[in-house]
Amino acid sequence: MIKKLNLGKVHLLGHSRGGSIAITVASRYPEVVRTLILEEANMEPLMPETPEKQKRVAEGKARGEAVRANLAAGDREKATREWLTSYGGVWEKVPERIRKVLVDNIGTATESGERGKFTCADIQKFNIPILLLNGGRGQKLYVDMNAAIRQCKPDIPAPLIVPNAGHNIHRENPASYNKMVLDFVKQH
Repeated sequence: MIKKLNLGKVHLLGHSRGGSIAITVASRYPEVVRTLILEEANMEPLMPETPEKQKRVAEGKARGEAVRANLAAGDREKATREWLTSYGGVWEKVPERIRKVLVDNIGTATESGERGKFTCADIQKFNIPILLLNGGRGQKLYVDMNAAIRQCKPDIPAPLIVPNAGHNIHRENPASYNKMVLDFVKQH
């Protein structure tokens, strides 16, 4: 799409599963990526093979199967509600406008549990500025994933910590998040 739209080099930002996509794009098409911004990106392929990782992958597959079953039964809201609950979310606490976005996009949650197609060797080839972001109240898993990418390429700067934010940094503290991202983009 970036090539088709003739955008040149872009600042590519990915959040959560979108981080896996952004890393995969940057590793396959480095000529179109100016910078890489990873907001609590899922970097499961870089994590060591442990029983904990196997459990996360199995849980992801089970979530995908449950979503597919609910979608096949024609119940998008149930698929979304159960998917959100499986991550510890509370459907009743989600604002209506966000619920609509989640329901509209629930089909993307049917993934197999696989998180991107990249390796440490791919990361080592990156010759672009990379910004890592963690929420101050984020999960330890994403802190560990940022540590894993930095093990692959130690010159990637330490993550910036966005205060008063969990996994959805851009929604939970947009002022701090936007400032950090825009400062990085202006610098590069």
